[in-house]
Amino acid sequence: MTRLILSACLLAVLAGADRVSASQDQAEVVAAAPTDPYAKNACVQCHSDLPGRSSEIVELEWKHSVHFTANVGCDGCHGGDASVRPEQFGSAEALKRAAHLQRSPEFLTMRQSRDSFVSAASGRSVSYFCGKCHAQIKEKHLGSPHGDFGDPTCLYCHGQGSHKITDATPQIIDPRGRAEAGRCSPCHAASTMEVVRQIKTTLIETEQRIAETTETYSELEGWGYRNLELEELSHHAKEVSSKLRQIFHSFNMREINNFAAEVQEVSDQAKATYELITHLQSVRRNQTIVGVLAVGLLLSFACVLVYYKHSFLDPLHG
Repeated sequence: MTRLILSACLLAVLAGADRVSASQDQAEVVAAAPTDPYAKNACVQCHSDLPGRSSEIVELEWKHSVHFTANVGCDGCHGGDASVRPEQFGSAEALKRAAHLQRSPEFLTMRQSRDSFVSAASGRSVSYFCGKCHAQIKEKHLGSPHGDFGDPTCLYCHGQGSHKITDATPQIIDPRGRAEAGRCSPCHAASTMEVVRQIKTTLIETEQRIAETTETYSELEGWGYRNLELEELSHHAKEVSSKLRQIFHSFNMREINNFAAEVQEVSDQAKATYELITHLQSVRRNQTIVGVLAVGLLLSFACVLVYYKHSFLDPLHG
């Protein structure tokens, strides 16, 4: 009887331990699961559930864009009230009206194609709209040939007309020909495509110089060297790269080349300083080695003299 009671207690303890372990495992899974930053965003949640183009914009385009990564939701561009909740309204239509109440005027007028709705905003109005967040680039773009013509818009170059706004890299500049479906060639003639290639090359090389100068100056700082001009470029590399891209949007070769030349000058100064300091360090190392060798030779010669004295001179005097 006692054995039965003990067995029953042991089984109960083991069962309790299994339940605790299972609960802990479940808690760990819940903790490890990524949280949805847009779980309470009414625009994202509602449009994700809609059929056709509405959900495609969210799932296939926006969620793969730089805006999604930067936590810019639908309301960040289109306006509206993303904080509303279904339980606050008696019908889906009332929820929709409340969410759409404060939409941006630029997107209130839409034209309907065969199977989608497209914003009527076009040309320079797109630049003004995107410029609400990208003000400096807007100013450069509007003063460029692109801005004068009103085309291509920001959306054409950065998203190919979709919500999939890509990260801003030099690869957006696409100098391939029309036969290869290049991005720039539909508007640019062969004669101007060479300028496009030149601008892209300048942009890539200048950004590379900024990165190299930052790395070089970091080493110089480790040696105790300080220089205000180099520090301004290296400690604010992101801002310098951002200014370079702003100037690039002007498509003014003189302005682009002047800024690139300024970066080149600072980069050359960093390289020259690095080479000078490493040369001085090498000279000092060589001087140290020569000094150590000289001291070693003198000590060796002194030892030979002492040995000679004790071995030959002292016996003769004795």
